[in-house]
Amino acid sequence: MRYYPVYLDLKDRAVLVVGGGKVAEGKSEQLVNAGARVRVVSPTLTPRLSQLVAGKVIEHRAGLFTEDDLDGVMLAISATDDRAVNEAVARAANARQILCNVVDQRALCSFIAPALLTRGELQISISSGGLSPALVQRVKREIAELIGEEYGELLELAAQLRRAAKERVPDFERRRALLHAFIESEALKLLRAKRRDEAWQIAHQLLNQTTQDGDIDFATKSQAELEAMKD
Repeated sequence: MRYYPVYLDLKDRAVLVVGGGKVAEGKSEQLVNAGARVRVVSPTLTPRLSQLVAGKVIEHRAGLFTEDDLDGVMLAISATDDRAVNEAVARAANARQILCNVVDQRALCSFIAPALLTRGELQISISSGGLSPALVQRVKREIAELIGEEYGELLELAAQLRRAAKERVPDFERRRALLHAFIESEALKLLRAKRRDEAWQIAHQLLNQTTQDGDIDFATKSQAELEAMKD
């Protein structure tokens, strides 16, 4: 494995995107969604990028890239079809020790961006190390068929349960057993069947029973037994 996988916290951090085409548009929107302060440098912009500029979602400097565009940024992405520009961005970023990605030119990159599958706050990243984007897209498609939106809902409920458990279950091992029991319960199947209230009821049952009897083994209980535990 050549690359070290990592998720960056870009909230309120300045990021430079060089280029104003469709690829730059996609990269800019991903960065905005991650909370970054996006600066775009390009003589022209797509209609969507122009909308983001007009709405003050991103900043734009109309013109060609200069090294000064890197002032204060945490990372840079070059998404132009001009190799000379891409090389200039990579060279200047490297000199300043700024992380840089050049789209479709792995040799110029200090980091590469994986394909991303999102289900709510759940993120699944897929990478071939830049060797085969086509294979990555196939893997992403196959995972998407297996991991539906219900996983994002399960994560949301699990996060709510975790917050409640931290308040009501001080013992770490009991709390961990509770959270694992919920994830391994019938909640996912219920969410897949659009029965969210019933899935949340399982969380309540498990939490209430944990506070009453810390020795119970939730992982071995059937759905019928969980139903019988209702208040």
